[in-house]
Amino acid sequence: MSRPADVPNAADRAAPSLAEVRRQQILDAAEQCFRERGFHNASMAEIARTFGMSAGHIYNYFDSKEAIIAAIVERDLAGFFRRAEELRAAGDLVEAIVERIEAGVADKLDRRKSALQLEVLAEAGRSPPIAEMVQSVDARVRAVLRKLLHDGLPAGRETRDLDGRIDVLMALFDGLMVRALRHPGISRQQVTRVLRSAIRSLLQN
Repeated sequence: MSRPADVPNAADRAAPSLAEVRRQQILDAAEQCFRERGFHNASMAEIARTFGMSAGHIYNYFDSKEAIIAAIVERDLAGFFRRAEELRAAGDLVEAIVERIEAGVADKLDRRKSALQLEVLAEAGRSPPIAEMVQSVDARVRAVLRKLLHDGLPAGRETRDLDGRIDVLMALFDGLMVRALRHPGISRQQVTRVLRSAIRSLLQN
């Protein structure tokens, strides 16, 4: 898959931070278009108009919609890596995870974010390059979680059905994206309370 490229003009070479700000703004505009119109109906020209630049100029930053999706996914992944490092630094891994469940539930039940992530997954069912990207990202997330749990759980407990625990943990949170759209009135408080109990059992038993 093609990768996003920075603008090659002299002004952006002199001020790369400005180029990065523009890239992030384009990603924000693309997210809006994908949510409102879907991946196929949101053209590069429409994304450019939403951001306020010409379609020709946007190609200096991203050479395709697939490259934009890749950058959006990588941006989300960077946030996951930061949170994983915070957990790694915690004294009690299980309690640190449990303490952050409320924030994780709020994030997954955000209907705007959920709609976008489900749009990417739907496109993965149609596009082999997008599917490959989604599967690669999932593998990277699982590798980080595997290392985190292996190092943070008590000896013996960290190796028992570790991959199964990781898949169930991810499925619990991924499933909330679907629930956000199917059940708009879902109770975050109740889901958070039940998840805290479930994840303690999942990681401690």
